[in-house]
Amino acid sequence: MVVHIAVIGTETAHVIEWLRSGSVQKIYLLHSKKTAEIDFPKKARELDKQIKKLYPGVEIIKRVIENAFNLDDTQDAISKIVYYERKENGVENQEIVINITGGTAIQSAAAVLSAFKHGTKADYIRNRKKEKLKNYIEKLPIPSIGIVNMNKTQQKVLQLISESRFVRQIVEKVMDVETKKLKKNKKDVYDDKITGKITNIQLLKTMQLDEIIPYGDGRTHKKGTAKIGGIVKELKNKGYIIIHHEIPALEKIPLRKLTKNELSGGRYDTKKISISQVMYEITPAGRRQAKDAIMDKE
Repeated sequence: MVVHIAVIGTETAHVIEWLRSGSVQKIYLLHSKKTAEIDFPKKARELDKQIKKLYPGVEIIKRVIENAFNLDDTQDAISKIVYYERKENGVENQEIVINITGGTAIQSAAAVLSAFKHGTKADYIRNRKKEKLKNYIEKLPIPSIGIVNMNKTQQKVLQLISESRFVRQIVEKVMDVETKKLKKNKKDVYDDKITGKITNIQLLKTMQLDEIIPYGDGRTHKKGTAKIGGIVKELKNKGYIIIHHEIPALEKIPLRKLTKNELSGGRYDTKKISISQVMYEITPAGRRQAKDAIMDKE
């Protein structure tokens, strides 16, 4: 069985032209939500009726894309279909054809990337009437990239980086009670607006690999330093993460000089600073790999 997947936008005629080239048993129509200007669900329903007139026994499934300008939303929708058809119906990836013609430019790009990722077929439909063509279907030469095989630990590290919340350090100058001298206090604050960034310290702690091990000569190291070091190097080489050697932080500066009897000042100004510390940041390719690996297991 050949499964068709088509992203549709304001124009839907290319889908009908596409399906005329052969028999169709099952098609997924991916469309945007209704907007103030365009009723995309209505366009999908109208296309549904047209297809059923041509192919009375066809199975048509409509799926809504939350954001037509978000690459991940369209890729997520296509990936879920590919995994479902493979696991539930035994459909091979080469039996799936993705129409990359419709939708926004971002959706077309997502459709192409999905075809490469899963090794499906991909078609682009040219305007036969305007261009006066006999062959109006461009079949893209798609090699299968597939999900990169990684061991469980590598996959776990990638997912932890992808799902992590960024911890921003706030440095505050306070008075030391014993010495009566100023010292710097460091406090970690989660920034929920920033995801996909984690420090090496956080990562080791999350994976319970931060136990201090003595070398024997007075020096110490954390239990998982070498192990994590090797994993993140592999992830970086695959293009899944970026390794930073400084992290952004905030320094709280008292607006007036503290006296020896004050533990901290009342009012502060803040200054952006950088702290020397290793941090890992997920890339779009890494986030996609992490997502697809989860979907593939479900």
